[in-house]
Order: sequence, then C-alpha cells, then structure tokens
Amino acid sequence: MSDTATVEKGYVFDPSWEREHSRLSALEEIYDSQSRHRLTELGVAEGWRCLEVGCGAGSIARWLARQVGAAGRVLAVDLDTRFAASHTLSNLEVRRHDILTDRLADAPFDLVHARAVVEHLSDRDEALRRMVAATRPGGWVVVEDFDIDGPMYPAARYYPPQYMEVAERLGRALRAAFGAAGVDPGTGRRLPQALTDAGLTEVGAEVYAPVLTGGSAAFFPLTLRSLRPRLLETGEVSDADIEEVITLTKLQGSTYIPNFMVLAWGRKPS
Repeated sequence: MSDTATVEKGYVFDPSWEREHSRLSALEEIYDSQSRHRLTELGVAEGWRCLEVGCGAGSIARWLARQVGAAGRVLAVDLDTRFAASHTLSNLEVRRHDILTDRLADAPFDLVHARAVVEHLSDRDEALRRMVAATRPGGWVVVEDFDIDGPMYPAARYYPPQYMEVAERLGRALRAAFGAAGVDPGTGRRLPQALTDAGLTEVGAEVYAPVLTGGSAAFFPLTLRSLRPRLLETGEVSDADIEEVITLTKLQGSTYIPNFMVLAWGRKPS
C-alpha cells in the first residue's frame, strides 16, 4: 500500500516492516491461483486493457500483462509501488496512485481488479464507484477481500481440536484490531451486494478458504508477526497465544485456515 508518510488511514499493516515484501509475496502464493482462475473464466485475453488496483508485490499485474500480450496493456497502481516496480514487461506500467483521490485518465478498462484493498479504504463505496467508472461498458470489475467477521471465528473449526479455543480468541483479536484501524472485517461477505449497489450486473461470488498444512506457507505467521502490537492492544490475546498459533502454522502434519477470501465479480452494463 503506502509509504510511511502517506499510508491510508485504515491500512492495518505497517508498510515499513522489514518483512512486508515477504508477507505480500506469501499472500500471493496462497491466493493467486484462485484469482487467476476467475480472471481466466471471465475471458481475460489478448488485447485487453486491465487495471490492477493495489498491486502489492505485483504478481497478478505481471500475470495479466502476459495474458493480454503485446496488443494489450496493464496499469498497476498502488500508494506504494516499491515491490511491483521492477519488471521487464513493456505492456505493464506501475504507477503511484490513490484510488480515492487521483483521476484515472486512462479509462475505460476491460477489467478492473483489486485484492485485499477495498477493506482498508476509508470510503469503500467511493472506491467501488471509481473502479466501475474506470471500466468500459461490458467490462468486468473483480474485487477480493477477507471476511473475518462474525460471532465465532469460523476458521477455528479447521484447526486441531486443542487449538480451537486459541484460534477463536485470535479471531476476536483480528476483528477488534481491524475495526480499531477503520477496516471493515466483514467487507468480503458484503461484496456481492456492494457490486450490485454500484450498478453492476451478472454479479457472482465465491469463497476461497484453503486448508493449509504446517510448514507449507508463510503468509499467516508473517501476518501475525506484523500485527502483533495491534493484536495485543485488543486485550483478546496474549503474546503466548500468538506464538502458539505461529508454532501451529509450522508444525508438520497440522492443518489450519489463514482467512476466508471472498472473490466477487460483476459486469458494467453495455
């Protein structure tokens, strides 16, 4: 997202953390396959013009650039472009841009995509309106965000039984920490209605919740380490609780779900 001077108020992660690039890359390792599958199903092809909002470490932007070929173009925007700027693709431009305040003179696009971005923005409805405005009639808007809301942390049921209680406490801490930062922890489950309210048609959605095995992925332990101060401030978990879950994510033979990602899409009327 942003550098330390201009970080979006609701962005819950510290972009200056020394392992933030690794955390974003680890997120891509888990969630890219589902993103690529949906974008492929929607028809991304040679010649398309695509906008990637909040490009992070840049993997989806680079993948899109390869899909659309020399006849297409991808514009990848973020408040912090450090991790995506280095590439050798002539049809990919990485640009510093604030989706809530900066104009997009490049519109309209065949596809506008954002992942784990909208939930952090102070005006989520305005962000979606701007994304729809940047889409050509007949084009697609695809938005992915987490759902960690609810009275019980659903992912806790996928932990080993002896870890369920600490996982539920962690769920409460995550919701409280995100809420305190201005992030809506239930953005994901509200996306289908939000896209409909934004004027899109053919709206669809799916939930992606990979069951991971211990030692197979770094995203969740890195996320917990990054969020540790915020989680402790909630009073819902102790440092020992956080370490217990981090240990689980590295334990061979264990299983857990990091977070539920909701992927929603809709088409701008022709």
